[in-house]
Amino acid sequence: MSASSHDSGVEGRERISLNTLYQLQQEAPRPKRIICPREVENRPKYYGREFHGIISREQADEILAGVEGAYILRESQRQPGCYTLALRFGNQTLNYRLFYDGKHFVGEKRFESIHDLVTDGLITLYIETKASEYISKMTTNPIYEHIGYATLLREKVSRRLSRTKNESRKASVTSEENTPVEKITSLVRRAALTQNDNHFNYEKKKAPFQNPARIRSQ
Repeated sequence: MSASSHDSGVEGRERISLNTLYQLQQEAPRPKRIICPREVENRPKYYGREFHGIISREQADEILAGVEGAYILRESQRQPGCYTLALRFGNQTLNYRLFYDGKHFVGEKRFESIHDLVTDGLITLYIETKASEYISKMTTNPIYEHIGYATLLREKVSRRLSRTKNESRKASVTSEENTPVEKITSLVRRAALTQNDNHFNYEKKKAPFQNPARIRSQ
C-alpha cells in the first residue's frame, strides 16, 4: 500500500469516528425550560422565568419528573442567596450549585446564557454515558483495526473521561442538605467535530453547540 493510500485510510477512519461523536451530540436530550407559573419576588435580574424561587430538592424533583432535559433554577432553603440548577437526565434529577460573575457557570467554563450551559451539560452527560459502548464497538469493528487506530483513539477517549471525573471530584462542595454538589467541566462546543481534534475536548467544558453542545449533581 502506498503512503498516500495509507494516510487517506487513516483520515477516513478519523472522519468516521468524528461522525460518530457528532451523531452522539445530536442524539443528546435538548434543554426544556420549565417556567414558573407565578411571579417570583426578588428574582435575580440575570435569571429568567425558569427561576422558581425558594423550593426544596424534593419540589424540584416533582416539577421535573418524567421530562428528560427539563431544568429549573431554585434558591437554597438553608442558604438564601445561593442558587441551584436542577436538571433532569437519566431518569433522575441532578442538582448543581450555580454561579454568576457576568456569565453563568457551574465549573470552569462560562456561558452567556443558562440555556447554553444546560445544552452543554446535556451533551457532556450523554456522551459520557455512551462512551463505554462506543469504545467497545471500536475494538470489535474491523474498520478500526488498521495500524492500531482503535487502541489509540480508545486511550485518548479514556484519558479525557478520566480527567473529567477527577476534576469533578476535586470540585465537589457540600450542598445545603449536606449532600455533595459536583461542579463538572463540559464538552467544548463542537469539540469532536474538527478534523484536527479526533478526541473528546473537555473545558467545562463544552457548551451549546453550533452543532449544539451540551451537566451532573448537587
